[in-house]
Amino acid sequence: ANHSKATAMAIGRGRLRGHRLSAWHCSRASLAMAVAVLALRPLRMALKGKERMLLGGHSQVLAFASQPSPGPRVYNPEDPTTALHQRYHDRTIQYTMDNMEWVERKGYSKDEHLQPEQKVSLRREARQRLSRWPRLLQEDMRRIRHGTTKQRFCPGPEGEAMGDPMDNVFVISLGRRPEKVQRAEQQLKEHQLSATVVTAMDGDAIKYQNDVEACVVQIMPGYESGYSNHNMPFTTGEVGCFLSHYAVWNHMVENGIQSALILEDDFDLQEDFKKRLGEYLAEVKGLDWNLMYVGRSPMENDLSQVSEHVVEPGYTLWTVGYILRLEGAAALLDTQASRHMIPLDDFFSISMGRGMDGQYNERALEWSASIPPIMRALGMNPPLVMPYVGSMFLSDTAMLREGTRYVRDLPRDGGSDTLRPDPRSQGSAAASQEPTPGTSDSQSRRSGVAPSGEEPEPATQPGLSGRAAMPKAWREALEAIEALYARAAAARGSPAQSRYPGR
Repeated sequence: ANHSKATAMAIGRGRLRGHRLSAWHCSRASLAMAVAVLALRPLRMALKGKERMLLGGHSQVLAFASQPSPGPRVYNPEDPTTALHQRYHDRTIQYTMDNMEWVERKGYSKDEHLQPEQKVSLRREARQRLSRWPRLLQEDMRRIRHGTTKQRFCPGPEGEAMGDPMDNVFVISLGRRPEKVQRAEQQLKEHQLSATVVTAMDGDAIKYQNDVEACVVQIMPGYESGYSNHNMPFTTGEVGCFLSHYAVWNHMVENGIQSALILEDDFDLQEDFKKRLGEYLAEVKGLDWNLMYVGRSPMENDLSQVSEHVVEPGYTLWTVGYILRLEGAAALLDTQASRHMIPLDDFFSISMGRGMDGQYNERALEWSASIPPIMRALGMNPPLVMPYVGSMFLSDTAMLREGTRYVRDLPRDGGSDTLRPDPRSQGSAAASQEPTPGTSDSQSRRSGVAPSGEEPEPATQPGLSGRAAMPKAWREALEAIEALYARAAAARGSPAQSRYPGR
């Protein structure tokens, strides 16, 4: 009875995000409740092609494009991922019971650990941080080092080819959650993991609908109240989450970072994390994935077992920990992911081509018209990252807090108080920060970040059009071509006209 009460409080009064406790998450006492929440939807099969990947010189077919749904997650206590989630769920229920008074009065929603003057200062800093989106400047990052040698997870010289993130570990953290980042730092120390702590975009800093527009981002048109398993309008916290991850993707592209491990600050690293991460990556050497779930909450069965500890996942939730390759980061930027935002974990699943039958998300097929299948995802089994027990109550996306608002309910226009983008939020990273550790000279040239002693070439700036948006080398080449046409026209005695007007 106490377990059922605690689960009901987590799902109901606390508004646990989108009823996202699947049947196999739950203890026997609350299993029926979760099954009712995850009622099946009418079947709409959407069949697409397969991509062929190479493994050790042999062809292996992986469902990196849309496939018939593998069906809702089946409770199998022998499955490593299921067993790990079961333990996490049971401990979360116990945590809720142990802190029932705090949960009932929603103490988690009030930022009680902060003094009034701290709240004012943090709100001001959060708004300034939002004005610098999508850039990560030096003031937005803090490097934590453990060990004196270059960080490697995969043994041997082929680590980069296997997706080894090496020194490129990013921890996304909100300034008003010092207890979370302190815990994260302790985890990093225990596991001797070097990382860069990134100041997150705080959804509480979004005061007006025009603030969202000032960032040149947009919620998926027609999003309304999401879908049945996440039946609520888009919140400012969900905007902040999406933009925080996007800023790291943008940083990867600017700096030519081949692979990055991206963690949210509620991560809980599992035993022997570094060693197992390298071993699991080595298991899928040769597979052309661009997204690897290191932590995940599967809503569907896995499509296939790729190796001993790696699977092709079905519809998957959580972005607590994943490895993203440069090609994947570039694809997310190229397809303008920020112009059709939905909750980030749903975005990833749809960009994997999952959910097209509508069983878990009845709007997946509709949203796939704006979210192309660009992600070729794999997942670790069991996950090597979980959210720490109790962290859901401090989540700005899982819970509705006092500072959380629906974007559609915000005032439309803030007038002079509307967000003003920082000029440094545009263009190349070269003018404002050092190249990221592990970035080679060739990578730096591709990203517009010059190697030491060289003058950087400006990158194309979002918001500019025509010739002003071009890199310097492109403009000079175009001017040289037009000079040739001008000389040819002069020789013919006719006025010269640009063959590239406005370009």
